[in-house]
Amino acid sequence: MNVDLIASRYARALMLSAGRDVRTAQRIARECALVNDHFRRGLGELMANPAFSHAERRAVLARLGDEHQFLEQTRRFLLLLADRARMPLFPDIFRLFRAELDRLMGRITVTVISSHPLPSDLIADYRRKIEEHYGHSALIRQEVDPELIGGVLIRVGNKLVDGTMDGSIRRFCDRLNLHL
Repeated sequence: MNVDLIASRYARALMLSAGRDVRTAQRIARECALVNDHFRRGLGELMANPAFSHAERRAVLARLGDEHQFLEQTRRFLLLLADRARMPLFPDIFRLFRAELDRLMGRITVTVISSHPLPSDLIADYRRKIEEHYGHSALIRQEVDPELIGGVLIRVGNKLVDGTMDGSIRRFCDRLNLHL
């Protein structure tokens, strides 16, 4: 089964646990951001390590919730992920939960990936065009990927617009039925 499909189901369930209340969902998002930060700093490896028992994994998550006074919804959700061996999906679930929260708040998150930092006027132009097209306020997150030769990748939700040189060459070769 597709990872995004599974993660999106969990993200929607977490949003439903907030009762689609913006303040509750924002607090859950802050708590999940903290978990995501821990995930990147070693929690993810611990959750995937077979040397730790199920009970030990649950205890780590419960302690994290206690230390930071998580809402009951967040605590139960983390334990559910541990019980169903879905903690490795947490970063994807969190990303999709934030997208659900943005939709609830009438915002869209846009990631602009380029080979170097883009000038603020170009970012403002992207924001304006995206807001006109989608009819929502856009939050622009810029990422730099030095592997890109030129152009930009723009991700809006699960849609990807590939304006890179590599993408252009690939599309050109596809039209000529060439395989590189």
